[in-house]
Amino acid sequence: MSDYPYKALKRVNLQLAVFTPFNILANYKFPLSGALYFQGGLALRHIIIIFTLISLVGCAAALVPYTSDPRQKIADAYWLFDKKSRPLPAEKLIYEAIAIYQENNNEVGLAEGYVAYAIFLRSYSVSQYRDRYEDKGFIDESATFENRFSKSMEYLRKSENIYQTLSKYDDLTNTYLHMAFTSMAADDKINACKYYDKSIEANITFMSQNPDAKISLAGYKSYKDYIKPRKEEAECST
Repeated sequence: MSDYPYKALKRVNLQLAVFTPFNILANYKFPLSGALYFQGGLALRHIIIIFTLISLVGCAAALVPYTSDPRQKIADAYWLFDKKSRPLPAEKLIYEAIAIYQENNNEVGLAEGYVAYAIFLRSYSVSQYRDRYEDKGFIDESATFENRFSKSMEYLRKSENIYQTLSKYDDLTNTYLHMAFTSMAADDKINACKYYDKSIEANITFMSQNPDAKISLAGYKSYKDYIKPRKEEAECST
């Protein structure tokens, strides 16, 4: 089961509350552009199938409609690598989104893209394709299968820098949480504990500035309560 930021990203095909319980709850439906119904002969149907397959191959990922919206690209990427175990097209979509945000000087979007790539790098989906990534590598040529957790942290630090500059403590809460998750994936419990604490601190600051903010934490009374069992798992001292 994957953990995602509790602040809902405003996606084209997502209808979420301002805060959600740490999972991207995407009600995705990716039908083809329209049902192709013909009453012609077998040859015609074969031609239709061939052209349909050609159009799908041309897409960034089959069954994922093309979009120029970087927010939707990232949402589609999460769906691909988390739900469909298809990291290759997912990585391409994330990098496309990052490039668009860079071109538009969209710092917030860029930080979201960095977080998405960090989560992608540490994902189980990537681990399933070990042979492929050891042989071919990633789009980020500095990333390897062996250093993917440290590269995940690098991307999270990039997002941290942006969110700190913008004083976006809700997003910092998420970023520190993912730093803890990446540390746990790398079996680095000491840093996991440190980032769990930083995540709690960022959440406290955010809530002090936004006392009316509503957070859904899957039954936990507070964010600190949500973090407690995760700290216990990491064998944190407090």
